[in-house]
Amino acid sequence: MLKSLIRRILPRSYVTDRHGAVSRRVVSLCAFCATLAITMAPCLAREVSRRIRADDYHIGLARLAWYVRRRFPRMDMSLDPLYLFCSGMTLAELEAMRDFLLRYGGRIKAEVLLGELCFLSASATLQAFGTPDYALHMGRLSADADRLLDHALRHALPATDASPADLPQRDPGAVSSRAGFSPLGAEAALRDALDLLEGAGFRPFILSGTLLGAVREGRMLAHDYDIDLGLFAEEADLAQLERLLCHSPPFRCLRAESQTLILGGPEGAIRCDIPVLYKLRHAGGIVIDIFLHYRERDCIWHGTTLYRWVNSPFTLAPRDLAGVRPLAPATAEQNLTENYGDWRKPKLSFDCALDTPNLVLHAGPMALAVSVRRLAMLHSRPQDAARLLEQMAAAGFVRPDPLRGWRISETIFDGSGDAADEEAPVGPVRAGGTRDGT
Repeated sequence: MLKSLIRRILPRSYVTDRHGAVSRRVVSLCAFCATLAITMAPCLAREVSRRIRADDYHIGLARLAWYVRRRFPRMDMSLDPLYLFCSGMTLAELEAMRDFLLRYGGRIKAEVLLGELCFLSASATLQAFGTPDYALHMGRLSADADRLLDHALRHALPATDASPADLPQRDPGAVSSRAGFSPLGAEAALRDALDLLEGAGFRPFILSGTLLGAVREGRMLAHDYDIDLGLFAEEADLAQLERLLCHSPPFRCLRAESQTLILGGPEGAIRCDIPVLYKLRHAGGIVIDIFLHYRERDCIWHGTTLYRWVNSPFTLAPRDLAGVRPLAPATAEQNLTENYGDWRKPKLSFDCALDTPNLVLHAGPMALAVSVRRLAMLHSRPQDAARLLEQMAAAGFVRPDPLRGWRISETIFDGSGDAADEEAPVGPVRAGGTRDGT
C-alpha cells in the first residue's frame, strides 16, 4: 500500500527526469528539512539537498527514503537488501550516516544492520585509501565483516544435513520486474539506443535479460527490469562515450559506475578503478544499462560497483529483436547458460546477486562487504553458501578458524594479505581455479 502510494505521488519517470531551477530549489529545501528532522545531522541534510539541487533526484530522494525507513522500521520500503545506499558520500558524511544507523539501527534485524555497517565501512575504506586514516577504516571494515560472518555462521547457515523440506523456500509466485517497464516502450528505447551508439561508431550488443528475451521468446521479456547492452572496453573511446551519453536526448545519463580493486604493489597496496557501467534513462522511462566488457586471460567479464560476472570468450553476430538486428554473443545459448543456468525455463523472483552461476569475487572492499552480506542471505541454500565460502577463501577474504570455522582475514587490502598479493590478477577470483558456471 505505502509503496503504491509513493509511486503514484513520485513516479519513477519524475524522479529520473530533468527538472527546472525552481523545482530543484523547492524540493531541495523540503528534502533538507525532512532529512534534518529525521537524522538530526546537518551534514546529511546538506548532502541530500545538494544532490537534488544538482538535479540528482534519484540519489537524493533514495537517500531520504533510506533515512525514513531506518528511523521508522514499520515503514520499511526496501526491496533490495544489497542496495548501495551510501554511494558517492564523503568520509564525514559516511561517519554521520554510521552514527545515525547506530542510533536507530537497534530496531531493525541484526543481519540487516550488520550488512549496512559493512557497506558503510567499505565505502569509507575506499574514500580513505592513501590517507593516514586508511588503516583505521580498514580495521573497522574487517571488524564489521567479521561480526556479520559470525552471525551468518551461527544463525543464517543451516546444518549440512538439513533436508530441503526443512529449509525455507522462496516465493515461487513473486514476479521480478520493475514498475512501469513496458515491452513496447523497451523496443522503442532499444532502437533509439542502437541508433545513437552505432551512429557514433560503437558496436553495442545485447546481453543478459535482453538477450534472454531475444533467444527464448523472440521479444522483450514482459517481466524484465531494463535493457541490457554491452560494449567491449578495448574497442571504445570512453571519453567519447561519456560525452555522447551525457549530451544526447532523448537519453539522460543517470550515473556511471566503476569497480575498485585494491592490489599489492612493490610499495604496498595500490588502488585500481575500472569503469564498468553507464546507466541511462530513455525519455519513455525505460532504463538502459550499458556494461563495459573486458577480455582477460581465458574469459570476458562485466560488472557493477558491487558485482562481477564472467563468461567464456565470445564473438558477435546479428540477432533479430524488436524489428532490428542488434549484435549479440554468437554463442548465445552458452552465454545464457553461464548467466542463468537452465534459462529455457522462466524463473520468477530472479536475483542477480544470488541466482547467477557466473558471479565471482574481485579484490576490493565492496566485494568483501557484499560477499559476507550475500552469505547471510543464503540461509535456504547451503550448497550456494558453501560455494561462496570457498570463493571468499580463494580471494583471501576469510581464513579457517578452529572455533568458528571461518574468520575474516586480518591482512586483506594492506599490501601483505592474499587479497592484495602482488601476483594477484586484476580479474576475477574463482574458487578452486575453475570457471564459475554450469
